Parts: sequence; C-alpha cells; structure tokens
Amino acid sequence: MKLKALDQISISSVKSDSLRPNEEFVVSKSLGEELMSRHPTKFAVVDHAHAEEAKAEPAAPANKAVTSRKAKAEPANPGDTATTLEN
Repeated sequence: MKLKALDQISISSVKSDSLRPNEEFVVSKSLGEELMSRHPTKFAVVDHAHAEEAKAEPAAPANKAVTSRKAKAEPANPGDTATTLEN
C-alpha cells in the first residue's frame, strides 16, 4: 500500500527519520491499514496496488547493536594463549 504523509510524523518501522509532509512511502497492507486507523488525519492512501510488493525487512533486536566488526579468532590450541621463550 502506498501512503502519503500529510504532516510531519515519526514512524520508526517505516523510516528512521521523520516522514515529511507530502512524502510518499510503501508499506504492507496490514501496516497501512493500522496507520490509517490510528492516524487518519496524518496519511492519505495513494495506491492500494503496492500492498503485495512491500515486504518488511527483519530488524535487529533492540538489545543488539548492528556492527560490521568481526569476532576475534580463537587460538589454535585453547590452552595456549601465549608463546614463551626459554633461555
């Protein structure tokens, strides 16, 4: 479902930034109907045909940060954490 924001509003499941007036966006049919029922003066339906095209992307859990860092490599021998030299 394609909706248009009639006023500035923040809907985090749609966009991380605030939706600006006259900004159009695509959401699933169920989310579009929920937004229209909760905020009828904030949105206008532009097109019902886009309802099947919109798919929600899975979000990271609230307690997990999304990072691009890789985990540290495990040592080859778990008991060997350092190499020592003997004289």
